[in-house]
Amino acid sequence: MKRIRVALAAVAAGSALVLSACGGSPSEPAAAKTDGALEATDITVGVLPLADYGAVYWADEHKLFEKEGLKVTLEPIQGGPIGIQKVASGELDYAIANTISASISQAQGAPITDVAFTASLGEGSGAVFVKDDSPIKTIDDLNGKTVGTNTTRNIGDVTFANLAKSQNKDVKPNWVEVPFNEMVSGVQAGSIEAGYTPEPFWSAAEKAGMRRVVDLTNGPNENLAASIFVAGNQFVAKNPDTTAAFARAIYAAGREMSANEQQVRGWIPNVAKVPADVAQTMVMPTYSSAMDVEALQKVATMLKDQGLVPGDLDISKYLYQLPRD
Repeated sequence: MKRIRVALAAVAAGSALVLSACGGSPSEPAAAKTDGALEATDITVGVLPLADYGAVYWADEHKLFEKEGLKVTLEPIQGGPIGIQKVASGELDYAIANTISASISQAQGAPITDVAFTASLGEGSGAVFVKDDSPIKTIDDLNGKTVGTNTTRNIGDVTFANLAKSQNKDVKPNWVEVPFNEMVSGVQAGSIEAGYTPEPFWSAAEKAGMRRVVDLTNGPNENLAASIFVAGNQFVAKNPDTTAAFARAIYAAGREMSANEQQVRGWIPNVAKVPADVAQTMVMPTYSSAMDVEALQKVATMLKDQGLVPGDLDISKYLYQLPRD
């Protein structure tokens, strides 16, 4: 099956905030026991207008949620940390997140379940860049250099460490947190020596004359599972049929978008606020049409290798799987 690529923007998870909001000792998600009757038909989903989460907008606009008997309210949120906090506390039913942030939060006790896997990194969709006249030429030159990323312990620095390890390189940048929309200006001003951005920010950096030093989607990071939707464990346990319906709609959207790349490229500016010309050329991640336990376990293994989660973390305990998965 052909799978298109749509731009990824990383979101972080504030694990400490999640745990303080939840209180108590979280339980693992219960196994789904469905009978076809929706427990809830009106649901609220925390979203960001980013192309990597485009399936939720596609499902809404193309009535895929309605087909499943769901009435969905899309509630804008600032990012993954807020989404994870709000599903854990029951303020939202579902929300966007990324696999790295969610796995770290789950390992630290956040009572959340990955209910749908929606996209993987697209080849060339994330890069560390510098000014064109920078003396930094290779990954080795980044050792000890100040490199911006939107949040630490997230896709930028974690995939960098994964790539460096695969090349047997002991390269440790000094990562500092910089919003993506300020990354180019930070490099230009010299407040940071290099910056990490995903698409569509990388395309903007390239247009501004920046030079890519490292492609973080190569090697062990190729097609890395990245974007997911999460829900609170209690909500999933009480609403297995509703969760199944939500997941089916997201995966149906993924299949439709995969089969209609040019239509998606024309449509995505309405969602991601990407200029139409950029949407026609930007790197796109791979949309998913099913849960992929092996792909998400690969992320967990990467995090174990970096000491970010315990070695005994079994990611399958935190995934909601439809019967056909």
